[in-house]
Amino acid sequence: MDLRRDAVHYRGRSQDSVDHVTWLWRYGREARPDIVRSCIGLHPHWDIYIIDNKPYRKPSKILGYLAKVRCLLYCVLISEKYRIKFIEQSHKIIMDKIKQRYFPDITDDGSVDLPDGITETRDRVITFISDDIRHDVMYAFVTECLVKDSDLEFFLTTASRDVISEYCRSWEYKRSEGERCLYVPSEPEKMCDLFIDRLQLDIITHCTVSDWEIRDRISGRLGVPTEVLQWDQEARERYVEYAKRGTQTVHHARGMIVGCAGAGKTTLLKRLLGCSEEEIKKVKSTEGLEVHEEIFDLCDETKSLKARNINTGNKKEENSATNIDSKTLTFFDFGGQCAYYACHQIYLTRRAFYVVVLDASKRLDQKVDKSVCDQDGSVFHGWTYGDYFVFWIKSIHTYCSSNIDKDSKPTVLIVATHWEKEHRQYQDKNALLHILQQKLPKESNFSQYIVEKNCYCTYFPDETLHDLQQHIFDIASHQRWKENIPKEWVFFEIEMNQKKESERILDIEELTTKLNDGNGEQEEELKLKKDMLRYYHDAGKVLYFNEEGLKQYVIIDVQWFIDAFKHILTDKLHFQGIPAAQKDWDEYYKTGSLRDGLLTEIWKHKDKLTESGTEESDSDFEDDPRYLLYHKDNLLNFMQRLGLMAVGEESHYVPCMNRKEIESAVTDQIQKSDSKTSILIYRFSFLPFFLFFRLVVSCMQLEGWEVRMTNETSCLYRNAALFSVNEYNVVLSVTETSIQLQVFHHVKGRSLRKDETCKIQETIEVMLNDIAGTFHRGLMYERGFRCEEDCTRMIAVDISGRFVQDKYVYQKDGEMVCPLHPFINQHPLNATKLSEFWNLHRAEQRHT
Repeated sequence: MDLRRDAVHYRGRSQDSVDHVTWLWRYGREARPDIVRSCIGLHPHWDIYIIDNKPYRKPSKILGYLAKVRCLLYCVLISEKYRIKFIEQSHKIIMDKIKQRYFPDITDDGSVDLPDGITETRDRVITFISDDIRHDVMYAFVTECLVKDSDLEFFLTTASRDVISEYCRSWEYKRSEGERCLYVPSEPEKMCDLFIDRLQLDIITHCTVSDWEIRDRISGRLGVPTEVLQWDQEARERYVEYAKRGTQTVHHARGMIVGCAGAGKTTLLKRLLGCSEEEIKKVKSTEGLEVHEEIFDLCDETKSLKARNINTGNKKEENSATNIDSKTLTFFDFGGQCAYYACHQIYLTRRAFYVVVLDASKRLDQKVDKSVCDQDGSVFHGWTYGDYFVFWIKSIHTYCSSNIDKDSKPTVLIVATHWEKEHRQYQDKNALLHILQQKLPKESNFSQYIVEKNCYCTYFPDETLHDLQQHIFDIASHQRWKENIPKEWVFFEIEMNQKKESERILDIEELTTKLNDGNGEQEEELKLKKDMLRYYHDAGKVLYFNEEGLKQYVIIDVQWFIDAFKHILTDKLHFQGIPAAQKDWDEYYKTGSLRDGLLTEIWKHKDKLTESGTEESDSDFEDDPRYLLYHKDNLLNFMQRLGLMAVGEESHYVPCMNRKEIESAVTDQIQKSDSKTSILIYRFSFLPFFLFFRLVVSCMQLEGWEVRMTNETSCLYRNAALFSVNEYNVVLSVTETSIQLQVFHHVKGRSLRKDETCKIQETIEVMLNDIAGTFHRGLMYERGFRCEEDCTRMIAVDISGRFVQDKYVYQKDGEMVCPLHPFINQHPLNATKLSEFWNLHRAEQRHT
C-alpha cells in the first residue's frame, strides 16, 4: 500500500498489536487523509488518533535513541510542566511506572546521558529545549507506547494535566491548521470519562468543548449546566473562576404537560397533586401556560412525590424557596388552544421531560371540535386530534432531542385520558399504540417516543395514578437534573423568589448594587451577574437578553410575562366592557393588528382584577411595579425580541392572530409582473410555523424594509407577507414544510438586478439561520426550487414531490432534464431562469 495516497482499511478481526501508524482513516462524507490511525486494543471500534501534517508515518529521531534515553524523555513529557527536578526525586515514581510498562528490560538505574539539542538542565531541572522537540517526543511516545486500550488508560491516569490538556481532544474535535491532537475515543466510555476527570473544571475552558458531542458527557460527569458549555470562552472562564471558589448542588427537575385542548392536561396535574374530586371538577381549560414552580418534593426515603401547597395555588410554603438542598419538580401546563402555541415555543426545552396527553374518547382522524379549539382561519384549520398529537411529537423531537446518543433523547410519557370503557375509542393499550405509530411520518424515527412502558391509560374518578406517579418520580430523580452552580449564583434564586410578589422586572444596575457589596471591580461583577442571568434564562426561570435595549432589565416572574401575552390573545368575550371600538376588535382578530390604545385597555382591565376577582378603581397602575402598565415598554420590547409581536407606535402586529387571506389582486399583480425572480424555497424536515412568524417580525424591524400597503391595509397575511425594499417587492410565504422567497417589480418595464436580489436573499438567510439556531438541535433546511415551470407564477406553492435541491441547478445553463423525473413524467427545467437572480454558490444550505 502506498501510504502517501488516500487509503481506507476496514478491520475484519480483532488484533492484539499492529503497526498502528500505517493505517489511514475515513469517516462519513468527509475524507480526512491527514489523520494517522492508531489501532489499539481488541475492539472493532476506532480508538485514538495522532494527527500530523502528513498522511503517513513521520520519521522521528527520538525512536532511534537507547531505551533508557527514551524512557527518561517520556518521563519528562508526562511530568508536571514538562520538567523533572532531581532534587525532589518526585519523578522516580513516574519513571518506574514507565519502565515497568514499556521498558522492562532496563535494569541499569544509573545516570542517563541525554543527546544534545533535546533537553537542557538548569539547577538540576530537566526541560525540553523547545516546543518542537516536545512535539516530536509526544509523537514518538504515541507511536511506540499507545498500542492497546490499557496503554491509553495508563496515559490518562498517569500523565500530568499539562500534557493531557495540551494534546488530548475529544473524538469529533476539528483541529486547526498545524494543531497536534491525541484523539480520545468516545468508546469505551471510560476513556472519555478519564479525560474529563483529569481536567475537572478546566475542561470547561478547554478547546475540546467546541466538539458539541462531548458537552453532555461533561455535564453529566461534572454536573455543569449544559448551557454553560455553549457560552463563549470568556464567559466559561468566569464560570470556572467562580465555580472553583465553591459550588452548590441543586436538583430541579422539570416536566412539560402538552396536548390538544380539552384532553385533560390540567385535570391530570390536579390528580397527581392529590386534589379532591370536587376541586378537579372545577378545573377550567388552561389559557396560555401555567408554570407551577417546584410543586413537588422528591422524597428519597419513600421514593415518591410529595405535593407542595395543594390548596394554595402558585404560592410557596414558607421558606420552601430557600431550601436549595431539596430535590424538587416543576410542571409547565401548556394550554391546548392553538392561539396560545405562539408562546409555547419559547419554553419547550431539552431540560425537561414531556407528558403528552390525548383524549381516548376521540378518534385520531376526528376533526377537533370548534368549541374546544377555534382553528378557523388559522394555520391549524381542519386539524384532527391525530394532527395535534403528531405536531407535539415533532415539536418535542425538534426542540429538545439531541444527536449525541439515545440516552440524551427527551423522555416522553403518553397519557390517554377518558379511558372509561363506555367512552374510549380503542380496544386496549396495544391498539392505541398501534394507531399512534401509524399516524407518524413513515420516513421519521419518531416511533422511538411511543413505548409501551411509557404509555398510561387513565380514567376518572375511580383509578389512582400510583404507577404514573412512581414513573415520574424515577424520571425526576435521575442524576441528569443535578447541577453544580457557583455559590454566588445561589442567592439570586432565593432573592428572586422573594421579590416576585412585589417586583416583576428588575433593573440590572439595581441588582448589581444589591449584590456587589463593595467587593471586586464593578465591571467584573456586572459580567458575573449577566452570566448568572444567562444561566437562569436558559433554565427557564427568568427572561434576560444581553442585547442593546434589553440588557438593562431582567423579567423575574416568567408566569406574569406569559399572562401578559396570554391576555393579549384571550378572546374578546372575556373582556366585555373594555372601552374600545368594535372596529378595533374586528381588525385585531382578523389581521393581528393591535391598536396601542386597545392593548392599554386590555392590560388596564387585567391590572384592575385582584386575586379575588374584584375590581380596584383607586390604584394608579402606571406607577405600581406589580402591574403590567408600569412595565408596558419593557414588556413590548421582550415580546418583540421573542418574535411574539412587532411593536409600532400607534399599533402592533401579533402574527399568530392573523387570519387574513391574501387578496386575489395581490397575487394577480405578482403573476402579471414581467420582472420577477423564481421562487426560492427553504424546505424543512419539520417546520414550526412560528418560525415564519418570527421571521416576519424580524423583517419588520429591518432598516429600509417597509410592509407593503394596499387599500390602506398592510399586506400581512396568515401565510404570507409583502415588503418593499429599495423599490423591490419581497414576498415571503409559508407552507407546511417550507418558507418561500420571491422578489418582483410591480412597475411595468422595471428590471431586477442580481446584486440587489442576492442582498435580499442573504438578509433572509442570516435571519433564518439565527432563528433556526435557537432550537437545541438547530433546524435544518435545504434550499431549492419547485420543478415545474409555473413555480414563478404563484406564492406558497405546494412542493410535495416537486422539490429540486439547488445543487442540481447550480452552474447549469439553459434547459436540463428534471432530476426528479428523468423517466416517468419527464419534463425540462430551465436552470438559467431558476438561478438567474440567486446566489447558489453553496450547493446545499443547512443550519446545524
